[in-house]
Amino acid sequence: MQLQKIFNTEAPNQSTRIIDGECSGILNWNDIRMPHMYKLYKVLLLNHWIADEIPMSKDAQQFPMLDAEEQRVFKINISLLAVLDSMQTMFVSDVKRYFTDSSLEAISAIIGQQEVVHNQSYSYVLSSIVSESEQKEIFEYWKKDPVLLERNQFISDIYQEFRDNPTRQTFFHALVADLILEGIFFYSTFAFFYNLARDQKMMATSQMISYIQRDENQHCYFFAEKI
Repeated sequence: MQLQKIFNTEAPNQSTRIIDGECSGILNWNDIRMPHMYKLYKVLLLNHWIADEIPMSKDAQQFPMLDAEEQRVFKINISLLAVLDSMQTMFVSDVKRYFTDSSLEAISAIIGQQEVVHNQSYSYVLSSIVSESEQKEIFEYWKKDPVLLERNQFISDIYQEFRDNPTRQTFFHALVADLILEGIFFYSTFAFFYNLARDQKMMATSQMISYIQRDENQHCYFFAEKI
């Protein structure tokens, strides 16, 4: 797959294709190949939030009162989400390089930044409820837990294949893997936190997860549109 030139005086501002096409590199939001992407751009901007805005004091008080199984699953799910969002940050950077459309590159930059915020939010939650040593232990779960490892490896293998061999086919496989990660793996994990919230438990964490889900809705839409 070809990379878009940073500055191409021979190409139009509006891209000829979203991959393997030509584009000047100059972004004019009023002259883009997929006009509805401008609406998505504005939605992503309006979704801006940071984890530190959410006070975690009540969750910190409540976490020790959860039963042992709830605590265990809480920590495992936070570990899984942290790994998945870490992979997403790298994946979006890889995919972004092969869009030959300046508007899609711009939106990808915002999505990548949001994935970094999501990842930091998991660190923020853990720093509020467990010790530093336990935080480090939780972030190592993915290396040892066979279920987490299998789930993570399934996605990472596809992403790595695209990174090592960027072709149209591996690009397509990577987009499908992205929708599996963001549309299935994330949501099945979010469900646990919503279930706690239904019983009025760990409400601040649930609020944060709802913000992340709102972002992921738009990320899924973006990559589905690219397919």
